Amino acid sequence: MILNNEQLKAVKTINKPLLIVAGAGSGKTKTLVERVVYLLIDKKVTPKSILISTFTEKAATELKIRVSERLKEKGITININDVYIGTLHSIFLRIIDENIESSNFKSGYRILDDLEQTFFIYSKIKHFNQLDGYKEFFKDIFAVTTWDRCRKIRNWLNKINESGKVLENVITDNKKVMFLKGAVSEYEKLLIENNVLDFAFIQKEVYRILKENSLVLKKVAEQIQYIMIDEYQDTNEIQEKIIFLIGKNSNICVVGDDTQAIYRFRGATVKNILTFPTKFEDGCEVVNLNINYRSHQGIVKFCNKWVSLINWKGYNFEKNIDVPEDKSFYSTHSVIKIGGENESKWRENVLKFIKNLYSSKKIKDYSQICFLFKSVQSVEVKNLKKYLQNSGISVYSPRSKDFFEKEGIKLIIGAMLVYFPESKFIVFDEIQNKRHNVFYYYKECLELLKQRIKNDEALYRWLIERRKNNGLVENYNYPSLKQIFYSFLEFKTFSRLIDEENGYNLGIFSNILEKFETLTRVEKIDKESVNKVLKYFFMVYLNQIFLRRVDEYEKNEFPKGFIPFLTFHQAKGLEFPVVIVGSLNSIPTEREKTEEDFLSSLLHLDATFEPKDMQESFDFWRVYYTAFSRARDLLVLTSIENNGRKILPSRTFKPIFNSLPNGLSEEFKLDKINISEMKESSTKEILSYTGHILLYEFCPLKYKFIKHYKFKTLKDETTFYGIFIHKVIEKVHKKILNSADKKYDLNMLEMDISEILSVLELNLITTFSEESKKSVYNEIRDYLLTETFENILGAEIKESVVTDNYILEGTIDLIKKEGEKICIIDFKSGKYDETKLSQYKMQLEVYAYLLKNTYDVENLELYLHYISDNNKKVKIEFSEDSLNKTVKKFDEIAKKLLANNFPARNFDENCKMCEFKYFCKGQIENLEKGNLNEN
Repeated sequence: MILNNEQLKAVKTINKPLLIVAGAGSGKTKTLVERVVYLLIDKKVTPKSILISTFTEKAATELKIRVSERLKEKGITININDVYIGTLHSIFLRIIDENIESSNFKSGYRILDDLEQTFFIYSKIKHFNQLDGYKEFFKDIFAVTTWDRCRKIRNWLNKINESGKVLENVITDNKKVMFLKGAVSEYEKLLIENNVLDFAFIQKEVYRILKENSLVLKKVAEQIQYIMIDEYQDTNEIQEKIIFLIGKNSNICVVGDDTQAIYRFRGATVKNILTFPTKFEDGCEVVNLNINYRSHQGIVKFCNKWVSLINWKGYNFEKNIDVPEDKSFYSTHSVIKIGGENESKWRENVLKFIKNLYSSKKIKDYSQICFLFKSVQSVEVKNLKKYLQNSGISVYSPRSKDFFEKEGIKLIIGAMLVYFPESKFIVFDEIQNKRHNVFYYYKECLELLKQRIKNDEALYRWLIERRKNNGLVENYNYPSLKQIFYSFLEFKTFSRLIDEENGYNLGIFSNILEKFETLTRVEKIDKESVNKVLKYFFMVYLNQIFLRRVDEYEKNEFPKGFIPFLTFHQAKGLEFPVVIVGSLNSIPTEREKTEEDFLSSLLHLDATFEPKDMQESFDFWRVYYTAFSRARDLLVLTSIENNGRKILPSRTFKPIFNSLPNGLSEEFKLDKINISEMKESSTKEILSYTGHILLYEFCPLKYKFIKHYKFKTLKDETTFYGIFIHKVIEKVHKKILNSADKKYDLNMLEMDISEILSVLELNLITTFSEESKKSVYNEIRDYLLTETFENILGAEIKESVVTDNYILEGTIDLIKKEGEKICIIDFKSGKYDETKLSQYKMQLEVYAYLLKNTYDVENLELYLHYISDNNKKVKIEFSEDSLNKTVKKFDEIAKKLLANNFPARNFDENCKMCEFKYFCKGQIENLEKGNLNEN
């Protein structure tokens, strides 16, 4: 692979601190890939010695694939999972997992997203409103409702934890600071008690483990010898502290572009990258990647000019991005404008321009165009989206926050309101203020259902019958909310929504129900608690989500035929042939300081590195530079043009806008431009035998619901015991591996079982009987007394191989050496079942395939270990030929599921326990009715 001189220098500079200043489109990913390959092959560095972080999981997967493929080209195969590749959060979680005994959290902890974190605080609000200073804290900080206060508390907790500041050291009589000190301490206790983490606290916990445990720090620092951090301008204070703790040998390489530092609002600080070269006594190598391989030279010149329009006062790296000398460019304008004297005319002109691109065949698909805005929730943007859709152009805008306006979601909520006879009193009669938004929203849901149900007599009859039974039957217990939701899918009103446009959103709604059950520990609803549960669900839980709004499902790949409407931040790291940038009505204004700003200053939490009077301008210039530099072939600035009392575009953009040629005028030579097609994605799906192939073989349609649309499954109590057994085995094996003599202290077994039990009962919303606990104890004890572990090589080993179409991955329960043989062992709960041997053989042969580059296949032996069947061990005979046949079969099934081929299985006895049986039952009944009508 050909590298330019600076890229090559970045690849080969490895034994000293290195800063790679990577301008937009400068080939930084290619450089990082080659640097990893150089370390692994030329320098013989072990994979576990390398840590490389990316900004998103998608970027991490792409990096894994590209490194694996480059190694494959050179005839080298490694387990890419050994390399610490991922986002900083995922890498920090891996470090916690590998050192869980030193953590305040137990194995099996849960990660809270923003909504769950706020809801967690909401559910524990009494712990916070009793703290000294609570009332004073909210005296001058605007937060009307309890939910608003919880969001404020969440934001402050995250801000403090991401800074790495220790408030206990702050001595003050300020009541607001005293409240925050108490809130930080109380919140940490609550997280530990409930065994949950949020994204900010992940970092705090890793830092604490490394800082307080010198043995763990020594182990981690000695293992990870080479550190590479991408998008370093977007790191925060505590992340940098952790990086420097681990990277004591100073083999730290950071990559980034200060001009694209756009995450100050999330706690990131550009200080990290700008001051990085000053952190090392023996100096730091700086490499500038300043050749843009992405964009037309006109776009590159425009971006350079934009950066030069303000005085950075030394708070940036001086750079002038260039283009490769041998790149041929078309000879017309590559930066243009589209305007209109009013909003209506502007929309018409935008549509006309898009139609011109398509009718002239300059673009083959609308997805080659991308609109970027400061926000996709403004009225102007939503009106444009609606206008284009009404004109036959589909728009993909997952962050428009209109999830609850989707027809399918309204119908589901309407049906749930009707299903419960108690909802009339709980949801409607108790709302005193009829002008409350949620009141009108629920009325809309019911009205929509009323309209649709006219064409679905079966649903109407079913709901009437359910409502009647629910109200009359004494001591009636309702199913779980998820079960009720899935039962709706039997009827055509809802089954017709299982398509590419609506299926993902229904999957999100199933996730909303799952979170409610987990957070409230409410699953099945009895008659005594139904009023309380319904009030909480409709008037607190759903209501708060409604007010907050929810994003639609965001696909990894943008759908063909759709124009993406994205925010500037959402587009970070992406590129498109044609980029149309709006939101040109903005200006960099210094906002009025709030009480929260003063409090941040008091606690030294605000970014004081840059001049305060320039921060707004710096952020403004950086975010628009990031937007402009996403374009490959054509950059379009778009705005309503108004010279009345309101100046549009704003005074910041008007001179630039006016200097550009109009994209609808003869000055712009449309016939002269070349617009490239969308690049094929280099990301691949990760497929495992047990998680994907086995499910697809059982029922492709069920696979579609669970893996494709991300529906949450119902709790299956028959699997709980198996999970319990496996978790204990995993903990025991890992303790043995970490012990000096490869032995396990049986006296610890009861305590380990209790610890795992507490986590499982919390996560699974269930309780295990004393009989189950005793049974697990006896089975694991007997296993430990009959087995030896001196030659154990690994437990819960994750292996993967990158194929042409997907990443094949598997997690192996145990690897042991017995004599010259390497034993791959998979543990099964329950009794030996000969009918499942063919499945289990395929599973073990997939593991053998994953390990064949580590061990000779001839030396591998495969075993099933039935720990609940008197530790029965079954050897699985296999050969090189049978292994190859298994891999071929895996590949054939993978091709079908990757092609989105999801037919339903024949409905039989095995379907009765499936959560999607209602959908299949409805499809069969509709088909039969159709046949009867035809006859």
